[in-house]
Amino acid sequence: MTERLVALAVVAASGGYLLSGLALPLGSTARPGPGFFPLAIGAFGAIMALVWTAAAFRRAPVAAGEPGISADARGRVVATAVALIGFCFLLRWVGYPVAALVFVTLLLRWLGAGWRAAVVTGIASAAASYYLFGSLLNVPLPHGFLFD
Repeated sequence: MTERLVALAVVAASGGYLLSGLALPLGSTARPGPGFFPLAIGAFGAIMALVWTAAAFRRAPVAAGEPGISADARGRVVATAVALIGFCFLLRWVGYPVAALVFVTLLLRWLGAGWRAAVVTGIASAAASYYLFGSLLNVPLPHGFLFD
């Protein structure tokens, strides 16, 4: 029952976000306006929330005495939240490439990957995302206090 209520609340919230994005000028794909990003995120969120809501209503509700989320799943959620918070704090001191490497490596390790796979994936994802955003898209990514 709780999942259904939360899914409906997310539908309402993403629908509200979508509607608020419609009030802003959209621009074009070549020169997006201030409403382009909120509209895209709102539409994506609304579609995902509707899919989640449909799935929640198709499933049988969890009985009152049964746990809905396992302890292992809670641990993965906590690990992800801790990694994201750590990434945000680490970003200003060591810069984007190092923070992204540490974030991906530790998160994958906490989620059960071996050290070698976590480090290789961390290096590859940090390098690819830095190249995509920093070089190709010219997004100013932080270099960090340590490297200035």
